[in-house]
Parts: sequence; structure tokens; C-alpha cells
Amino acid sequence: MAGKSYGSKNYGKDSSKESLDKLKEQLKTKTPARIYLFHGNEPFLIDYYVGELKKLILEGDSESLNLSTFENSIDIDDIIDACDTFPVFAERKLVIVKNSGLFYSKSKKNSGASSEEDTLDEDIKQEKVAPVRNKTQEALIDYIPDIPETTCLIFIESQADKRLKAYKQVTANGISLEFNRNKPSELVPWVIKGMKSLKKAITHEAAQHLVAISESDMYTLRNEIFKLADYVGDRKEVSLEDVKLMAIPTIKSVIFDLLDAVAKRDISASLNILNDIIALKEPEQKILAMLSKQTGEILKLKLLLEDRATQTQINQYFQGKHPYALKIMTEQARRMDVKYLKSILKNCMKAEEDYKKGLIEPKLALELLLEKISV
Repeated sequence: MAGKSYGSKNYGKDSSKESLDKLKEQLKTKTPARIYLFHGNEPFLIDYYVGELKKLILEGDSESLNLSTFENSIDIDDIIDACDTFPVFAERKLVIVKNSGLFYSKSKKNSGASSEEDTLDEDIKQEKVAPVRNKTQEALIDYIPDIPETTCLIFIESQADKRLKAYKQVTANGISLEFNRNKPSELVPWVIKGMKSLKKAITHEAAQHLVAISESDMYTLRNEIFKLADYVGDRKEVSLEDVKLMAIPTIKSVIFDLLDAVAKRDISASLNILNDIIALKEPEQKILAMLSKQTGEILKLKLLLEDRATQTQINQYFQGKHPYALKIMTEQARRMDVKYLKSILKNCMKAEEDYKKGLIEPKLALELLLEKISV
């Protein structure tokens, strides 16, 4: 599968389109900036664009003498020395710095802050604090405008404080891009496109199901795409049944299955699915919390359905909920009445109370809960 089919579009919801377009143009015209800052919680896209810059600057030679890499514990003088060193038999050299922490700082409250502000919303609190700079950040700030034209310096960070002067220096002299995890609505067409690059087709429903049950990071989904394409062999289309059979289960997907069994009051199936969830190494407390939360959402949906709410009203109430997940919830809500859903919630609360008091082990509390609500 060609990398271009994944990296050709920006699916990071918080990334600046203007900055991304500028980066793409630089790659196209082979004129990289002197400095980049890539940050966020979607490593797939960060790795993609770092890889594209590597190919451009090092001309595909990953072992090049013109590559210097620093990670975690860094010395700013070493980074500056690497940047100031002339490239060997090449136009440019590449310096990559990972997890430096230079773009994130502990904050201190302004002197005018009062104790009442401790109750403010987190966003408001952020406006009341000032970032603290250290000597290493000061050295970087001073150096950024002097980076040689023969050097491309890339910082890769998990997070970055956009208020810091170091961050602003990067944006003034190069490009800062934030890549965060994507919405399901962005990932579904990405899955379809990924399958197409492997000369396979996948139904929209199957792609929705894959996104709904998988972790939302693109590396996980890419691995699932490869696996499904390999599984179907000479067949051209990946079906919903293929996804259900081959996709690695997550607690999200198995909780759906557990509630299906509960809706059918199938105690044997419920206990088998519970064991499957525990096999995923999920804590029993988390399983109970998710079961309770999902039941609560189904109860809300059931009440909306009984009030003859329109689909538009339901969608507005469950904004951000994956369409496929909402479809499954609707099917489950139609199979359970309000009294039964309330009894599940009541028993979930009792099970949680009992194991928190030390009256029963969490696993046994879950097993007894399923036996009680499946009667």
C-alpha cells in the first residue's frame, strides 16, 4: 500500500490547513523549511510527513551521514552543533529531535490570581497562567533565526504549548503542525481509500463497523486494512462478515456484544463474552463502568424513541457518537424495555458498591450481575 494514499490528506482535526498546504508545496517544489514542529496524538501522520522530508533531504538514504537524531534527554548545544555542521556531499542535512520537552512548560499563576479562580473552568484557568521559560528554551529561541539554510531541523513532540515564545519562533521561521486523532467520519473514507490502494473494495457498512470497533489511531486501522486484504485473498470485496471475523476485538466492540447477549437474556453467552473481555486484560472495574455507561446511553435513547423523537433530534442528542454505534444502540434499545434497562443500571450500581466495600471480588460481582440481569 503506497504511503501517499494515507498521507496525501490531512485528517488531523486541529491541524492548520494553511500550514499543511504550505508543507505539501515545499515537498512538491523540494524547498523544505529550516525548522518544523510536529506535535499531537496521531503518530501516523507525524511519521508520514517526517518520512517525506527524510526522502527529500536524504534522497532515500536513511543511514546518511547527513542525519542526526536526538531523543528524550537532550543537550541544546549538541543540537546547535549538529545544525551548524555542513552537510557531506549534499545540499542539506537533517536534524531530528524527539520528545525534547522544549515546547511544553509548567505554568505559574499570575500574581493577581485569587483562590476563587480554582473553581473556574479549565479553559478559563489557562488564561490565568503564564508559561515558564528555562535557559535551554531561551537558547533555542535565540538560535532559531540563525539556523543555516543547509539544515532542516524537525522537532517531534507529543504536546506543545502554543503560548511559548519557542513555539512562536518556529511558526515565524518555519512550520508548526498539530496532528490529533480523527473523527469516525474522517476515518471511514480513509479506510475505504486504503482498501482501494490495495485493489480491494470494502462496503461502507463494513468500513463503519471497522472504525467503530477499533482503536481510533491510524496505525491500528492500517494494520487491520492489511490483514483484511490479505485474508480475502483473490476476492475483490471485503464484507461486514470479514470484518467481524478478523478484526481484533476491543472493549468497545465486545461491550456491544455483551449487551446484545443481555438483551436476549442469554446468560451462557453473556458469561462467555465477559471472559473474552477479561482476556483482553481489561480491569473488571472498567468493564463494569463501561457496561453501566452504555446501558445508561441506551436507556436515554429508549426514552427518546418512546417520545417519538425524530432521527435528527436523536442525532443532535448523541452528537459525536459514531453512526454505526448509534445504529447498534438503536437496535438494542428496541429489544429492551425501560424497566429492564433501569434494573440493569440498578444492579450495576449494587455490584460496584459491593466490590468497593470489599464484600466481593470484582470478577465475581460481574458474573453475579450478569446472572441476575439475564433471568
